Amino acid sequence: MKISTKINILSVIRWLILSTALIAVVIPLIYLVINSLKLPKEFLSVPPIIFPTEITFEHFEKAFSGKKTLRALVNSLLVSSITTIITVFFATLSAYGLARIGFNARILGLIIILFLLIRYYPRVTTVIPYFVIMKNLGLLDTIWAIIIGHLGITIPFVTWLMLVIINDLPKEIEESAMIEGASVRQRFLYIIVPITSPGIAASAILTAFLSWNEFLIASSVARRKASVLSMSVASYVTDKGILWGQMAAMSIIMILPMILFALFVQKYLIRGITLGAVKQ
Repeated sequence: MKISTKINILSVIRWLILSTALIAVVIPLIYLVINSLKLPKEFLSVPPIIFPTEITFEHFEKAFSGKKTLRALVNSLLVSSITTIITVFFATLSAYGLARIGFNARILGLIIILFLLIRYYPRVTTVIPYFVIMKNLGLLDTIWAIIIGHLGITIPFVTWLMLVIINDLPKEIEESAMIEGASVRQRFLYIIVPITSPGIAASAILTAFLSWNEFLIASSVARRKASVLSMSVASYVTDKGILWGQMAAMSIIMILPMILFALFVQKYLIRGITLGAVKQ
């Protein structure tokens, strides 16, 4: 009886925590949608008007009135896609090499710490040097300037993630393949890649999210031709005030593809994250 009561209490606590987390995530999204449908005058009303008295789509019309938004959307898709492909390819190769090169635990741990430091160091300190480098290379206001900057963030992170996953795989599988005469390339393509495919998928998803939402690097090296959606959202903060309605509409345009993408690939993300959590 006591055990059953304890289980019920834990179940209630779990659902309360999950419900609180869900509310914390959903409420800002709902409020964003509400703001995108308000009349412009209702943003400055006193007392504040939470729910619109009249629904309007003029903010979406203004957001799509020119070619700027479409160009930013295309650039964001290109930057995220190219960054994800390059990152997953090179990071998986690097992780496999590091996992099988024979480093002792201390050196491998140091490499992992370096990857984490590169991932989490303050990027604002590199903006000016990176701008100068891209200017000297003639890449300012191109998507390649943004992609290269993103790769500096995503490759270390994905390499660390894949290193943890590959390092936990039993080496006996590859040793059996070696006895059969399989080369390094064959072992990687026909053994490592299929086994770690959930981790590769999760890495691709996380990379796409990081690249899609990144603002600092894009805003430092892009202007008009290479503008992305994150820059478009920030552009509604003007010297005349903040255009709340258009900013909300553009934010929805920006997050909607990622929401649909996340719903479609969530099972791969969960499998990939849990793949390296338990020793094989």
